[in-house]
Amino acid sequence: MKRLVIIPLLAAFSVFSAGLAQAQSASPEETAVVSKIAGCLSQGAPEDWQTVSMIVELAKPGDDSGDVRYLASRAGTAELSEPYQPCDIRGPALALLDIRDSQPPEKRGWTVARIVLERSGRFRLNFEYPQR
Repeated sequence: MKRLVIIPLLAAFSVFSAGLAQAQSASPEETAVVSKIAGCLSQGAPEDWQTVSMIVELAKPGDDSGDVRYLASRAGTAELSEPYQPCDIRGPALALLDIRDSQPPEKRGWTVARIVLERSGRFRLNFEYPQR
């Protein structure tokens, strides 16, 4: 049953992702990466999830590895989010690290990247940069 819900979600996500990219200021490459990893992020989430998040934290800009957390928020719960395990714990984070190759030099120096995927297929992709 869970897989049947995910298939329409992914189809809707791919249809709407082009329009979302401009509204969220995500580049086409960033949108493609989010679209690629969205299916994995939704797998393993609780059945009643509303949002799933992936947070990648690097010790310093340009690091090849760091810490990653996967969080899910459920419908109708007071708790904002809980840890969960997507289909692959390394792949989505590595795909996000690889995005730096397509980013302009001024955007590559992030130390925190956060993807929030909503059940509707909308997403937010935010980067945090060290203070100068």
